[in-house]
Amino acid sequence: MYTWFLFSIGLMTSSVPLIRADDYGWGECPKVDPVPDFDYNKFSGLWYVIEKFDLSSPCWTYYFINQNGTRKLIQTYNQTVNEREPEKTPGTVGDLEIIHESEPGFMSVKFSDNIIGKADYIIYFTDYENYGGIFRCQKFLFGHRRSATILSRKPYLSQSFTNQARAKLLSYKIDITSFKSVDPYFCKYPKSLKSPSNSTESPEFSWPGN
Repeated sequence: MYTWFLFSIGLMTSSVPLIRADDYGWGECPKVDPVPDFDYNKFSGLWYVIEKFDLSSPCWTYYFINQNGTRKLIQTYNQTVNEREPEKTPGTVGDLEIIHESEPGFMSVKFSDNIIGKADYIIYFTDYENYGGIFRCQKFLFGHRRSATILSRKPYLSQSFTNQARAKLLSYKIDITSFKSVDPYFCKYPKSLKSPSNSTESPEFSWPGN
């Protein structure tokens, strides 16, 4: 059985980009509850990754879209998503589907570069305007792979919110030692914004070609 487990991990890590980071474990995915009465439309738009499992990267952004009921996620690194034409921004696109209508924050995601298929995608923590927390888990053979991400509407986040997102995962007995900081300094900022860590203003971005 252990040989099969190692083979499965090798198959997955060889078939997905190196920038996708995960932890691996035996058995079923851990149970993580979604945000009650989750509102996808309020959650839609641009988010900055503040921390992510096993990933250190200069700038990483997510953009959630709802087009006539079709939900998509765009992930980019080293640049922010162009909010004017998000789907034209180079990145990885995932299709999102609500699994149970009674729990709209519990979705599945399918990325085109993932040959294994869909994964659970749970919005477990958000106030929509400041912070967000995502837990992703995919079952395979005798085990699963999982990842968590802490998001912010701005390219920086109060440590208190980060701590709350971490504590929420701990309450579900999720090991959070794999969290790595993502440096938002390399995202595109206006000239007036010198450092995301000491600014209290929300940046207005200038896109290439403007």
